[in-house]
Amino acid sequence: MNNQCINIAISGLGLTASDDLKIRLRKILPNNIGINWTNVTDQNINCILINEQFFDNDNIQNIIHNKNIPYLKISKHCEHNESAEDNLLCIPIHDELILRNWINIQLLKKNEQSGENQIDSENFEDERLATEKSINEQYEIKDIHYFTDMYNQESRKLILSDQLGAVAIIDHYAHFAWLEASREEFKTNPTIEYKAANINDFIKVSHKSQFNLENWLFNLIWRCPEITTVPTVGQYYRLKFWPQPNEVDKKILLQLTACFILGAEIEQGRIQT
Repeated sequence: MNNQCINIAISGLGLTASDDLKIRLRKILPNNIGINWTNVTDQNINCILINEQFFDNDNIQNIIHNKNIPYLKISKHCEHNESAEDNLLCIPIHDELILRNWINIQLLKKNEQSGENQIDSENFEDERLATEKSINEQYEIKDIHYFTDMYNQESRKLILSDQLGAVAIIDHYAHFAWLEASREEFKTNPTIEYKAANINDFIKVSHKSQFNLENWLFNLIWRCPEITTVPTVGQYYRLKFWPQPNEVDKKILLQLTACFILGAEIEQGRIQT
């Protein structure tokens, strides 16, 4: 584990339970620590969340002891006395304190050198804002062609990631996007990139979080304007897809859409609003 990303495997649990744990972990861990959801065979694994029934499996025991990594046993039987010290968590989760304590005691203790990664740090918000500013200054924003070129990739399925880990897997043939369960639906930054997805990448996203690709991509760029360049005022554009905005200013967006559906200059669109 390092200061940037933690490789976490969740094994032996159903989709609903896994997604719930992913969402809770993402909310509890500091925003400057990325999460890479992986499997127990990953050589770089940093942590295992395992169904209690499979905990005594020789392979799991070898991984935990040989790599000396934190682990959390997940139990569906709440008669257990769950505790962070005993690495035991019962689901469904009624009290998140056990999970929070386990993260502080077991998962982050190796990464705490001067208390800078403590979840309750008074300076956490300042550190988060400083990290975001550094990212925006360090990485170049993408040209709009960066996103349109996704449709010309040979690989049918692509995985989009940023410095915090996976964002989504997209299928630009079927026009679907499957999101990583713990991430906000329309949040990323200039570190976003894409590459061909392999079969192991699908453990990083939830098939329960499926969106139309064009609608999701439109809202992602609209909600995160720092990731791409603003269209040139003097150029003409014509929409190929009718976007479905999800913001409170839907009226303005729909007016712009009506203008550009037939082709228009950016300045014309401004006048229309």
